[in-house]
Parts: sequence; C-alpha cells; structure tokens
Amino acid sequence: MTLTLGIPLTPTPLQSAPNFRSWQRDTFERGLLPVIGIAGGRGKSTVVRMLDAILHRAHLRTATWTNLGIEIRGKRQRGEISGWSLALSRLSETSIDVAIQELHWSTINAVGLPPSSYPVLAVTNLIGGLDAPLDEEYTHVARRGSHRIANAVHGNGVLVFSGDDPGLVEAAQIADCAVALTSLSHESPNLRHHLAGGGSGVWIEGSQVRSGDFDAFRDVCEDHDIRASLAGSAQFEVANALTAIAIASSIGVDDATIAQAVCAFETTADILPGSFNVYIVDDFRVIVDGLAASWHLRPLLRAVNPGNRRRQFSVVGDLERLPEHDIPEIGRLLGRHRGVIVLHSCKRQDLIDRLRKGIAANDYPPVVIHLPTERRALNRALKAARAGDQVLILCDADPGPATRAANRLVAAG
Repeated sequence: MTLTLGIPLTPTPLQSAPNFRSWQRDTFERGLLPVIGIAGGRGKSTVVRMLDAILHRAHLRTATWTNLGIEIRGKRQRGEISGWSLALSRLSETSIDVAIQELHWSTINAVGLPPSSYPVLAVTNLIGGLDAPLDEEYTHVARRGSHRIANAVHGNGVLVFSGDDPGLVEAAQIADCAVALTSLSHESPNLRHHLAGGGSGVWIEGSQVRSGDFDAFRDVCEDHDIRASLAGSAQFEVANALTAIAIASSIGVDDATIAQAVCAFETTADILPGSFNVYIVDDFRVIVDGLAASWHLRPLLRAVNPGNRRRQFSVVGDLERLPEHDIPEIGRLLGRHRGVIVLHSCKRQDLIDRLRKGIAANDYPPVVIHLPTERRALNRALKAARAGDQVLILCDADPGPATRAANRLVAAG
C-alpha cells in the first residue's frame, strides 16, 4: 500500500524571510520568541547541531537545549530549567538571537505545547525508521506528539517535516501554517504532490540539494559534499541536513552560508557523543555509534561499509538493551561483513547464542570473539585493524571509552 500526504492542494505559501533580522523582528512583533523546536524519533540532536553550526556561520548568537543540557553561546549551563529560563530571558532582551530546542515525544505529551507558540517547528521522522515495527504504544505516543507539534506552530510560522515518512500524514493535514517538506528524492510522490499544490521544500535531485518550490528553486550544494554523510553514503545524515537547510532558509539565512556550514559540519563526540562519530586512524576508519535495533543498524551498515568492500571489525556491547526477538537479525546483518565480530560485557549466554545464530545464517560468517570487558574488546579490534579496514564500535551505553580510545589513536598517529 502506498501512502501519500494529505496536504491540501493549495497549501499556505511559504514566504521565506528576506534575512534573519527581518524574521527575528517579525517574530517579536507577533508576540513570540525566536525559538526553533525540533522533534522526531531519531536525528533530533544532529539537526540541532547542524542548524547551530549554520547560525554560527551567519555570526548569530545562539542557545541550544539538547540531551546534553543547555548551552548559551557555547557555554554549558548547570541546570536545565534555570538554564533555559536564562536563555529565554536573554532572547527577550536580544543579547542572544535565537534558541534551538530539542523536543521529545514523551515530554511533548506529558507537558504539552501551547498552541501557536513557536515560529518554526520541525519533525525529522515519526518513529525513527520506515522499516521499524509498528509498536502500537510508541507509535501512538509519537502520533499524538506530532499532532501537538502541528498545533504549536503559529499561523504565520513554518512547519518542516520529512515527506519520506508516511507516518507524518495526519500532522501535515492539521497544520494551519506554511509547510516546508524535505525528501531524499525529487521523484517522491509526496514531494511532487506538495510542490504541485504550491508548497515549498528541500530535496535531492541527482546529486544536487535543491530548495524552493515548483516554479523557482535553487541549488544549495551537492549531497556528497556534506562531510557528515560520508560522501552521501549515510542517507540519514543527508536527511538531517535537508531539515537543517529547510529551517535555516525559512528564517532568512542565505544559501552560501548554509552550504558552507552544512558541508563542513562533523558529528564529533564533543557535541554528539556516540552518534556516528567518525575517525580516520592510520588509513583505516573508526566509527562509534549506539548499539540499536536492526531497523536502525541496517542504514548504518549501508553507510559505513557500502558493498562490503572493507574488512570490518565490529565491536558489540551488552545485548541486554536490545529487543530479544531482534538479536538474531542484528547478528545476521553484522555477519554479512567479512572480518571479525568482537563481543563484550554480555553475561547472558542465551542472548549471545541468539546473536551467534544470526551470524551463522550467512554463507561466509566472520570470526566471532567474546571478551569479558569493553577495554579488551576495543584494544583487540583497534590493534588488529590495518589500512583500508573498517572498525565499527557499537556502544550499549556510555560511548566515552570508545571515543577516548579512538582519540588516543588519532593523537598517536
């Protein structure tokens, strides 16, 4: 079954601000603060950091609220509530220019969002993966949250969302504001429907990132120039970039500034710990990410080792945080790649057996090593890697040990 967005054929036209100061002034005149909210199943923090990088490149003063806490002009605040209150106060007195807030479905539903209170809101995706199983409870929470997001945008504001996620259909229908739609393909039925009806968006055509509407669009950059996407192979990072570009364009940041910032942006451990952190060490590559379910692991593996061209050392943490029924599929996906899988810290033999069963389902499964500690597993993989290899470290909780080990190798090299 194919789902298409129920966007009205005559959507509210998106009138991008001529420049940031004009958008900021109009926002205050409407009785709002220049706060941009970003919600979704996955990718929220990355979009916040990408957008922050764009705004810094535009010489604007920012505050951010992410899962790492509150930062005002790059300085970490001690408390979240007091820190955010200070950020809003400084927005009011214009000693900072704009704030970016990461929003979680659970918080949105528990606390709520005042109607028509945000000038810009964005949704990266509903549940974080198009092939994720439709968990009834979580999907219900996300759907309710997306409806509240749509109602929280001011009538003169902008809602940015992914046209590649059919789960956002209902939110698009109830939004009473301009909508900017993003898509990884200009052939997307949702995008074409939206643009044909007078809507605007940001999309990929060929290798070009394009922004605009049906009659007038412009090229912003090329997808393979977005450094965080590993030359375009990490499509989830391209999708995050499209969302950040759409937001920045709508508030008056010029294309040249956007392109420079987005293309230079990197998902470093200091701002996005354990979130697709990439290191080049002695001609081999180390990537640190979170150990997650198969529907999140699949696009990650496609990005880090496309075509299985590299020998891969996969370091896998404690399996207890994963859905038990999904562990064999995780093993099958990891077992597709020639090399070595190094397990550590898991004390439940039944979970290890499930993973091994999935690994063994491949025609030519890699070698499997089980070590008791993360430190030994990291040392084994990082010392064994050679030029052209790939080391993928999947952390079950704290990514600190993995990022520190990678940083030591980079420093030593």
